[in-house]
Amino acid sequence: MGKPKQTHILTFLAFQLGGIGVSGLSAQEADSPYTYFFKLRAGLTAGDIQKTHFDNKVMSMATEVRRKMFGAGQAISAELAFEYVPGRHHDIYPWDSNPILANDGISGLNPRYSFDNRKEYGQGVNLRLAYSAPLHIPNFNSDFEWFAGLSVDMFKVSTEVDYTFNFTPNTQNPAYPNYDGNTFVEQGSAFVPGVFGGVKCQLTKEIVFEMSLRNFGMRHYEFTPVSYFEKDTAKYGKKEYGKSSTGISRGWALEFALAVKI
Repeated sequence: MGKPKQTHILTFLAFQLGGIGVSGLSAQEADSPYTYFFKLRAGLTAGDIQKTHFDNKVMSMATEVRRKMFGAGQAISAELAFEYVPGRHHDIYPWDSNPILANDGISGLNPRYSFDNRKEYGQGVNLRLAYSAPLHIPNFNSDFEWFAGLSVDMFKVSTEVDYTFNFTPNTQNPAYPNYDGNTFVEQGSAFVPGVFGGVKCQLTKEIVFEMSLRNFGMRHYEFTPVSYFEKDTAKYGKKEYGKSSTGISRGWALEFALAVKI
């Protein structure tokens, strides 16, 4: 009869210790200085990026780890995002000045059948490091914070070039060609630093809304067909005789994000 009583006592103690262990683990998680989020973000761009892309959108999804530091609601955070900055086809030929003329100075470009079409867009990763602190806004009961930090972008940028220049037939020189054109895609990437800052609002215990202003950049490829500046028609239609250069196209983005605690 003694053994069953001992068994009941041991079982009771095991349940009690297990309960203490679970509650202790929950307390550790509640007291953890780290918080993790998953984010969806979209924004509108302005500046050179909007001009070179002929588009004004940026979209991303990200994960963020946040650590409480320095007390009084202050924290630092690190975020890694995958971003897409789209572009649209557009004609860049300067029709207002129409600089292309034939080598005899008489026959020129036929605008009805000519264009210089470009499309540039990029996708890649973005790393952001930020500091945040409480922000008091009068007449609002929600919890607000301000944040600011530095970022590094690395986009793989694709530039599509498609141009066709149809010239008025030259009756004085039948050997003169009436066409210059080519189609190709140029790709490349570059690390570009940036800055950002904004405010965030705690909508629920699990969801945060963010609004930020960001300055960032990405690689830009510039190409000028040979017929823009050369009258030697034997070089027409060949990429290697054109002028090309690479640089950084920068701009601003007004971004909005929803962050969900994970």
